[in-house]
Amino acid sequence: MKRLVSNSKRRTKSARLNLLTLLLGIIFLTAAFPASIATSYASKVNYLPDITLTNQNSQPVSLSSLRGQPVLVGFVHTMCKGVCQMMTANMRSVASALPPAAAAAGVTMLLITTDPAEDHPPQLLQYAKNQDLAGKRWILVTGPEDSIKRVMRLYGVKHEETDDAMMHVMKLFLLAPGGVLARVYPGMKIAPTEVASEIETLTHRSSDAASEGLGAAHY
Repeated sequence: MKRLVSNSKRRTKSARLNLLTLLLGIIFLTAAFPASIATSYASKVNYLPDITLTNQNSQPVSLSSLRGQPVLVGFVHTMCKGVCQMMTANMRSVASALPPAAAAAGVTMLLITTDPAEDHPPQLLQYAKNQDLAGKRWILVTGPEDSIKRVMRLYGVKHEETDDAMMHVMKLFLLAPGGVLARVYPGMKIAPTEVASEIETLTHRSSDAASEGLGAAHY
């Protein structure tokens, strides 16, 4: 009987040790890979659907019309004074870090509001001015709530509010020229030059495909 109890205790101790080892391994892996490292995707879903929204200049913009070039996508709302502005600043840093060739080839910085009830074109335009988002590459869009929800669902973004009554989407999505998802970055902690380099790579691939007559649709 004592031997059975002893064996039981030994198995319990061994199980606890294995669990502890597993947890330590998870902690080590989490610490070993910084948050700036992107998640790579091979999805065939098109993240620039045939949905027409309205930009900061009150002009209609079909998301599908942006498929010809790399697009860096972020979700914000103009009343957010912390997280959204920091993510926007990170996107601005990426734009500034773009090599001349990639910048000349055309890269879209797309900001989609998560609060279409409050964010109308004038609010988006003011946000763009306040955040120094100058140039044609910057597109801020709003639209009917059902259209915004469709886009958010496509990106796996849940339409929910936090304790401060604001929704924060702390991710940036990099799309290849065909509209498929290439990378997902933690929006609060990125390496601008790293993202800019990836955009340059996507631009070169698009140019090579076009020169071979393949077109961007093969992304």
